[in-house]
Amino acid sequence: MVLEDKISGLPDDILVTILSLLTLKEAVATSIISRRWQYLWRSLYNLNFRYEEILHRNDSYTEYNWYRKIYGADYMHTYIQVVNQVLRLHKGLKLHEFGIHYPLDASAGCYIDLWVAFAIAFRVSKLELNFSPCPVSYWAFDTKNYSIPLTLFDRSKGIEPYLVQLDRVFSIRTPPLNVDNRFECLKELFLKSVELTDQQFETILSSCTSLERLRLLDSPGLENIKHTVPHMKLNCLEIYHCSGLKNIGIFAPNLVSFKYLGPRTYILVKDAKQLINVCMCPSWRYGEYPITNSLGLPYRQSKDFGFDLFAAYFPQLEYLMMDVRSYTVQKVFKKVPLFCNLKHLSLSTWNSSLDLFGILHCYKMVSCFVKASPFLHRLELHFELPPDKNQALRRISISPHRYLKEVLVSGFFGNKIAVDFIIAVFDFAIELEKIEITTVYLGDPSNCFNSFRHSEIDLNLVRESIQQLHERMPAKVQLYFLDD
Repeated sequence: MVLEDKISGLPDDILVTILSLLTLKEAVATSIISRRWQYLWRSLYNLNFRYEEILHRNDSYTEYNWYRKIYGADYMHTYIQVVNQVLRLHKGLKLHEFGIHYPLDASAGCYIDLWVAFAIAFRVSKLELNFSPCPVSYWAFDTKNYSIPLTLFDRSKGIEPYLVQLDRVFSIRTPPLNVDNRFECLKELFLKSVELTDQQFETILSSCTSLERLRLLDSPGLENIKHTVPHMKLNCLEIYHCSGLKNIGIFAPNLVSFKYLGPRTYILVKDAKQLINVCMCPSWRYGEYPITNSLGLPYRQSKDFGFDLFAAYFPQLEYLMMDVRSYTVQKVFKKVPLFCNLKHLSLSTWNSSLDLFGILHCYKMVSCFVKASPFLHRLELHFELPPDKNQALRRISISPHRYLKEVLVSGFFGNKIAVDFIIAVFDFAIELEKIEITTVYLGDPSNCFNSFRHSEIDLNLVRESIQQLHERMPAKVQLYFLDD
């Protein structure tokens, strides 16, 4: 009995849509199925060039040797050749996603410029340039970051020279392009380890009027970024680890989510009446506020980073993430209004300090937020460093909370003060249903150092503490130790 191949009988556009759900490597592999499938992958809607799919890793390589190879000239040359060959064979009419995931720098700029022009010419919806996809700790060089040329956004000259070069030098054809609305389809832009200036930031937002999500990571050249003309489409802005930032000024009336991790800087988010998701995590390694404010905005020195700047939005927030190391309880809750819509609260801190940075300060902050957030549903606690053994938790009277159902604790060391903290949560969260605990630190909103576990973890102590919590928690609560 011969089985009928009904899938191969589907129209090309449906098959290409299915293939676009696969990784690039998996999609190319389908070319050996039959003649029907041989060339379908050349019309993929998504082209994401991830180094781990393109380059061969020998089983004998250690992690260190593998990343050293990736940063080497031979592997880089192979990666560039593969990208150029795939673009040369591409026959599609439009791209949904285009991504480069390899530690390239300014030395490869002549190729990257053409790849970006290629994506724009195919009216890409999501463009991602990730030039630090590898763990930073393995292999790092003092190199110059790639910078997007402003000529790509110039309507008078613009993109045409790049398209001509694609055709003549690399034999890569692109569809006809309307110069006036070439960025009309770009909705998501993610740039990591891409050198940007303040002018480039402004030009990107001014040119990409359909942009809905902008994510910037590790762009040290940014200092005073502002966009004073209302951007009507932007609903998500994320800025992480941009070490030179001094001021941020954004006018985006439909902004829903704003996330920031970096230097303690002045932030103005203007008239964002839809804003419900905020992350405010200044990093102490960048130091204090700048001395001057080049935006001409009123400047206030304050250790409570962000609260004065975002206080007007607190009643409408549903999700709030904070690094409590930058806040004092007395100042934060002296004038703060009721968080009447807050559903999800995420707090991160160091564990080791006896004062501002420590778990005791986090506990005080939780007690205040619980009182100010009557509809809080989920609480996350992230502890980055091992605890001070001399710390003891002094209980604070907290009224019963009936809406808190879920708790996550990451960076759990099994120490007594953390166990007492969790037991205190059991006491006031009278309708708690689930608590998740992991030794892995999950408090980095940029996900640069996700799955970080401290070397001083004592797993035996952790498991003993988990057992103690099982014995002390209410019967209806489910405890999940995520490391099992």
